[in-house]
Amino acid sequence: MVSIAAATLVLFVNIVLRYFFGSDTTWAYEFIRYAMIWITFIGASVCFGKGMHVGIDFFVEYLSPRIRKIVAIFIYLVSLLLMVFLVRYGWELVRFSMQTGQITPSLQIKMYWVYLAIPVGAVLSIIHIIENMISQFRSANNNNAMEGNRV
Repeated sequence: MVSIAAATLVLFVNIVLRYFFGSDTTWAYEFIRYAMIWITFIGASVCFGKGMHVGIDFFVEYLSPRIRKIVAIFIYLVSLLLMVFLVRYGWELVRFSMQTGQITPSLQIKMYWVYLAIPVGAVLSIIHIIENMISQFRSANNNNAMEGNRV
C-alpha cells in the first residue's frame, strides 16, 4: 500500500512539474517502474494468501466436492513448483547483478534491489500456498470424518 501511494505521489509531482513548470525529474519514471515491480511480486503473494488469483471456475463448479479438492490441490502443487523456479532463478539473477555491479541509470541504486523482488515475492507466495494446502487437507479430512459419522 505504501509503495502504491509513493508511486502515485511521485507520478503526480512529476506531472505537475512537467506541465506547469516545464521540467520534470529524471528519476521519477524509474522509481515508479521499480516500485511497480515490487508491488507486483508482493501483491502476488498477498493474492495467494487471500485466494484472490484469477481462475476459471466455470468447469470446476460442475465437479463433485471431492474432485474439486483434488483439482485445488493440483493447482496448489503447480503454483508451488512455479514459485520454486522463481525463487531459484530469481536468486540467480540477484547474484549475477551483485557480481556485475549493475546500477540503475537515474537512481544510481544497485539493480539487485530491484531483482530481489522476484525471490522475495516467490518465497512469500510459497508460504501462502503451503498454508492454503494445509487448510485444504484439513477441510478434506474434516469432511471425511463427518461423512463417516453419518453412516
